[in-house]
Amino acid sequence: MQPPPQFAGEDGGGCVARRIALAGAGRLRIRGELPGHAGAPGAGRLVICERDSPGELIASLAAAGGGEDVEGVVDLARLAPVADGPQSWDVYVELDESSRHPLRVPTEVALAPPSVVRSDGALYQLRPCVTERGALSLQSTPLRVHAEVRRVVVEPDAVDVDGVLVGPAAPPAQGAELVARRRGDGREARFPATIAGDRLRARVALGALVLAGDEADVWDLYVELGADVAPVRLGAHLDDVPNKKDAFHYPARRVAGEDGAERELRPYFTVENNLSIRSVAAAAKAAAAPAAPRGGSPDARGVRARARRRAVLVVAAAVQKVAALALRVVLGRGRDRPAAQAAGDRRKVYVLLMHAYGMGGTIRTTLNLVEYLAERHDVELISVVRRRDEPFFPFPPGVQVSTLDDRRRSALPGGLRGVLRRLLSRSPSLLVHPEDYAFPTCNLWTDLQMTRRIRGLPAGVLITTRPAFNLLAVKLAPPGLVTVGQEHMNFNAHRPGLAAEIRRRYSRLDALAVLTQDDLRDYGELLADADTRVVRIPNALPRLEGEPSPLDAKVVLAAGRLTPQKGFDMLIEAFAAVVREHPDWQLRIYGGGPKRRRLRALIVEHDVYNNVLLMGATERLGEEMSKASIFALSSRYEGFGMVIVEAMSKGLPVVSFDCPRGPNEIITHGRDGLLVPNGDVAAFADGLRQLIADEDRRRRLGAAAVEKARTFDIAAIGPKWEALMDEVAPVAAASGAGAGAGALRPAGGGYARGAR
Repeated sequence: MQPPPQFAGEDGGGCVARRIALAGAGRLRIRGELPGHAGAPGAGRLVICERDSPGELIASLAAAGGGEDVEGVVDLARLAPVADGPQSWDVYVELDESSRHPLRVPTEVALAPPSVVRSDGALYQLRPCVTERGALSLQSTPLRVHAEVRRVVVEPDAVDVDGVLVGPAAPPAQGAELVARRRGDGREARFPATIAGDRLRARVALGALVLAGDEADVWDLYVELGADVAPVRLGAHLDDVPNKKDAFHYPARRVAGEDGAERELRPYFTVENNLSIRSVAAAAKAAAAPAAPRGGSPDARGVRARARRRAVLVVAAAVQKVAALALRVVLGRGRDRPAAQAAGDRRKVYVLLMHAYGMGGTIRTTLNLVEYLAERHDVELISVVRRRDEPFFPFPPGVQVSTLDDRRRSALPGGLRGVLRRLLSRSPSLLVHPEDYAFPTCNLWTDLQMTRRIRGLPAGVLITTRPAFNLLAVKLAPPGLVTVGQEHMNFNAHRPGLAAEIRRRYSRLDALAVLTQDDLRDYGELLADADTRVVRIPNALPRLEGEPSPLDAKVVLAAGRLTPQKGFDMLIEAFAAVVREHPDWQLRIYGGGPKRRRLRALIVEHDVYNNVLLMGATERLGEEMSKASIFALSSRYEGFGMVIVEAMSKGLPVVSFDCPRGPNEIITHGRDGLLVPNGDVAAFADGLRQLIADEDRRRRLGAAAVEKARTFDIAAIGPKWEALMDEVAPVAAASGAGAGAGALRPAGGGYARGAR
């Protein structure tokens, strides 16, 4: 079992924070638990005390979800510092006049990101933090008056900036200038700025920033309002994009100066979300670029690379056949059907996952499943590898987590074991199928660890979460261990060699859980003559932070790994057509992956760098969905499309390609979303335009989407897993029958025996 939450503080009373999140503009939502006060919420309140003065802010606590859970919302604009410097506010829970305790924050609770708020014409950054004693504190820091950037247009030889002045200073009627100041020596270039009301417009001639030399220059941009007013910085702080340096990618322009020197200049946002321009010598830029690979055209190189990859896979498959034969000789060719567990025992359930500490749809849905199962069974989550100190998604309580290959530098073994690990880690896996995408991550060391772990498991149920692990389960599972394979990808998406091995070996699984009706049909036909029980159990909706979306933000959201499968290249092309009619809408793509550089290039190519943002990975996807009005799924294929259900749960109507497989089993076209022909970019753009232009329809589809999402709640999906395990791994009757009296009954034909 996992240990209870650890706290840095010593105070044992009060409230324990469970979630600290932004709740719309200028508000912080704090959700917590009042131990020992079930049924009493409503009597307490949050008290936010300024550390160096007697100032206090009171926020009421309300019941949230029943039991001991409470929730309070803090108006951040009321925490403006009274002095010029930063101020700290400590957060307490007060149950009565004589009982005030610090709000404690467990180490696994993620804090909300910093938020910029506006109060009485001034700007403040509010940042939640944890004190040395483990209690919540809010730090308020004043920001300088600035010019808020709204739009940047990069021309061949100039940069146009459109923004507004923010702050108490009255803008001058005339004489304002935009100043580009070079870091290091303070050299300046000045350009006229136009101010109408609080609206600012200026144009930076890039040729004026071209100075001879090989060093990289950075020019910070300011607006000078007059001799009696300090220059204000150009930046963007008032929207909800916290890290613009990564999200926005402006094009570079090659410009020649008066002396003929050429430099490449690119606007960018700094880590402080201020606007600057970087200048690099064109010759140095060219020298830093990777050399063109030898060997002919890209197409020819691609053909040769694919041929080499096929040859490697053929050799690896041949070697693995020899290894599998040797493994069968050592372990025995077959395995007995497992017996039922003794009456009254909590079933032992083991779940094998590639990287439980990472991010991804399979990880999120697996954690959701094990949290449900842990309420009824003894559950252990086995992570093949570990690379992070803390999991991307928090582990649910009651679940034991173990790791087979801990790759953190701090955890590498020493001595003889360390030498053996280093030697075996240099050789590719002999057990993981070479056409499974897990193959590059595995090696002989992981083979050894998986073999020892699986062979050593006592009686129970082993749930495996990808084809390579499903195949390993049938090779390695000892007698008494029930094997339940999961397929998170559709039947036709596997590489040919892996698909052939699936056809040969999946019949030795005790059960196979698939996500869609189409996969149920295909795998059912494949295993029609086997004892393997084939069932359709969709992924359950994970618990998501954030409120339902009000559907009033001009934001389309997409999420997923930046890989060809997700089709973000087609989505960017479609959105470029939408922007021509709706230039005030944004597309925000959440996720990381190998195609980030290519997608950045497409954003510049389609001239949508102000409208398409690569937001990176997030632990708070639910909160980000709450800020959007439409969800877009542009995948070329899916295993199911759980992210569709997640978006629906926030009230977002979905526009999706009708790709194989999953979307058409989730979305009812015209009722809770729109399905467009797979790969039809023009139709996808038209679907987005329809929902952007018709707010009433957007809201009707969003309301129906919430209802659809409820059918995927864990309360509806969890019992399907219970029923499957009761069938393939029954518990002996309470009459005293021994462990063996209730031996497993073959399912008899899987799909043919009612798998539908």
